[in-house]
Amino acid sequence: MKPLIMLTLLTLLTLGLCRRAADRSISADDSPSSEAFVSKRASDEMVRRHKRNYIYDSVYGAVRDPLEARREVCELNPNCDELADHIGFQEAYRRFYGPV
Repeated sequence: MKPLIMLTLLTLLTLGLCRRAADRSISADDSPSSEAFVSKRASDEMVRRHKRNYIYDSVYGAVRDPLEARREVCELNPNCDELADHIGFQEAYRRFYGPV
């Protein structure tokens, strides 16, 4: 059993080495991997940097909630804060200060 396993492993190793040697003999222009690489100029034309979204904090990179300023205004008013605990912030803000 052991000789059969060793023979199989040696055969696979030999086939792998022969294939690798055959792959090296192919010129770089003919190889399919040469199509995978593009010039820096061509890649710069394909890839554009995305503009920052306004909801990202420029210092920490954390996402800011657009309603955070209004939430703080509602928290400073005790009546609005109490109502927000019962019916939710947006509805409480709407009742005290108008549409969100």
